[in-house]
Amino acid sequence: MNQDKWNEINFLLSENIKPDISENDFEKNVIQALRVLDWKEYSGDIDIRPSFQFGAANRIMPDFVIKSATNQKLFVIEIKQPSIPLTSSFQQQLFSYMRHLKLEYGILIGQSIQIFYDGNLAKQEDPILLETIKFEENNKKGETFVELFNKQNYNVESLKNFTLEALKKINQKQDFKELTKKIISENYIEKLTELIKQDFISEYDGELIDSVLKELKFEINEKSINIIRETEIKTFSKPRESNFSSTVLPIELNPSGESEFKRKLLITKKAYITTYYANGTNERKPWKANSFKETSGVFGNLRSRPEFRNGKWQELGIIKVFVSID
Repeated sequence: MNQDKWNEINFLLSENIKPDISENDFEKNVIQALRVLDWKEYSGDIDIRPSFQFGAANRIMPDFVIKSATNQKLFVIEIKQPSIPLTSSFQQQLFSYMRHLKLEYGILIGQSIQIFYDGNLAKQEDPILLETIKFEENNKKGETFVELFNKQNYNVESLKNFTLEALKKINQKQDFKELTKKIISENYIEKLTELIKQDFISEYDGELIDSVLKELKFEINEKSINIIRETEIKTFSKPRESNFSSTVLPIELNPSGESEFKRKLLITKKAYITTYYANGTNERKPWKANSFKETSGVFGNLRSRPEFRNGKWQELGIIKVFVSID
């Protein structure tokens, strides 16, 4: 049952949409997807773009607020055009709605579905990303999403259990990274040297061991332990070879056409560059294009940046670049 409902949601929000679908049209598909989960505007379950006042003169207007039969706000949904990556600025917008409405759960829908939590179970200042669900048929995470956010099954205890399990996995990843960081630190290298000396002290003179160790340099990385002679360091100091064989860095524009992008850039003189890395991270920076002229080329300008030049972007582990006017 949950699999069928997820596959229908996947069809509505991914398989059956045009690549350049507008946010307004995508919103209609999201409303249909919510009906699959039994949330209906007709029944009073959904407030569409409600306006809430905070402070003396400020207002917020989230896309959807889902409510219970007793009119209690349950969670907030923000949607974004699926052709645009879900950036940190979109997440911050959702966080603002969650905080002002005092809601523990928020959902961001665009290229994927992201579930965020903002409550006492998490020990951090900002809301935390519990799960990212890709639009794929028969996705088990999608089935879990249906189970949790279906109107008929929706309950606080199930969400709490899901949140605790997600936080446990997140904490394990953080502990793994922290332990790795300690092991590859300079302090641990010193301990490793002492352990080597202790291992050979019963067989060799202590001064001899010290003199040999002074001629060696120990490096610990995340996959192996390397022992390199100081005299050989220069030989191994060449830039790390990249696994990327392509010589053309993928660059995506929004608006997608170079001429339309260029027209808007000449007006705004500002855009935003999001760089995506092979390790799953991304970095968003403003592009102040004050010197950009009518005769300038968009792609030529971008590819001339030091970090985007051929050889350098592969070395840095960059896999694609998204440049948007908004």
